[in-house]
Amino acid sequence: MPLDLRKGYSLPQCVFAARTITALSVNGCKLGPCNDLNLSNLQKLCLGKLRVNEQMIENLIRACPLLEDFRLIYATGLKVFKVSNLPKLKRIDLHTCSELKEVNLQAPNLETFWYVVVKYRSYKIDLSTCNSLKSLTLEDATLKDESFQNHLSCFPALEKLVLSKCNFLKNITISSYKLKTLILRECKQLEEADIISPNLLSFEYKGEKMPFTSLNPSSSKEAKLYFKPSGQGEPRLSNEDNHTPWFARLQGFLDKFDYSRGLKLVVRSDKNIVIYERPKGIFLPQIYDLKLDVVKSSVNLEDLLDYILRTWRPLTLSSLSTSRSRLPKLVCKKLITREKDPSCCTYNASGNKCWRHLLDNVETENLVNGKSKSEWIAWLSHLNPSSKLIVLD
Repeated sequence: MPLDLRKGYSLPQCVFAARTITALSVNGCKLGPCNDLNLSNLQKLCLGKLRVNEQMIENLIRACPLLEDFRLIYATGLKVFKVSNLPKLKRIDLHTCSELKEVNLQAPNLETFWYVVVKYRSYKIDLSTCNSLKSLTLEDATLKDESFQNHLSCFPALEKLVLSKCNFLKNITISSYKLKTLILRECKQLEEADIISPNLLSFEYKGEKMPFTSLNPSSSKEAKLYFKPSGQGEPRLSNEDNHTPWFARLQGFLDKFDYSRGLKLVVRSDKNIVIYERPKGIFLPQIYDLKLDVVKSSVNLEDLLDYILRTWRPLTLSSLSTSRSRLPKLVCKKLITREKDPSCCTYNASGNKCWRHLLDNVETENLVNGKSKSEWIAWLSHLNPSSKLIVLD
């Protein structure tokens, strides 16, 4: 008899009595009462697109004493999520559990917590015993300054912090000597983030404003700064009384990186890319959709160029480098003198070939007398008239 998937598949109860399995992922099924469970060796459990309740979760936790990784994704029915008596638990993900109102974690050895809320609703969350937490990801449109600061004070060992779409945050302080990675992504109302993290190695920001001017990135090895224009045009500074031009403030921030360690800077806008191989005296184009990548020194030039061409498919590519640089010759080798019919992807399907097969034409233009006319090209010509522009088609 054929299975009617519209009614949902009822997972056999025997699955939860498989005492030898160490990892289990269940998605889109109907679960029974979860009474007679024996998952004594289970270490990883992922439940997705399921309807569960508090008793089912409690039974699962009781049956999995060795659980290290617990992920609950797109679950319904659950209003209170409580965890205790799991001494080996290292990671919990709660992703878009639409009815959840309370989270209580008694997990002193927890190292990673990822919490995503999509609806504007009130809830309670208690992480006060999670003193070993090293990685925290919060995507919560209702999170306010005071609640965030209270959470952060509980995590002295935190090494990675991700705040995404936390639209109620306005003025926060992030002070940690152990923090190594910080990501601030689309927190629309964030006006000022006072960041005191002298050992920060990686920083990422995406948004309309520039709320991180106090950050000193001199110890950082990499950064991503993606600005997009607001409805008002120019991205706003965090301090409205400061009349220093926005681009000057951004250039001042970029100048704080220690480029003597071999860091490189890639500046993008739309399909135009400039590579600063050894940045010194950085000048930015007056364009408001800037994307800037400070690339760590361990990434060599050839790998960087391959990544740029493969991932971003630029229309123009320019290099601002020293006279001893390998980059111009490398660009020439890869683009201008490339094979007409490269054999690098003969084993791939026609729809999955690399960038070499997608280039129809490559031209080199002198910026002074070039044919290309745009704000981007005008900026490059003013910055370095002797540079060559590579136009890709």
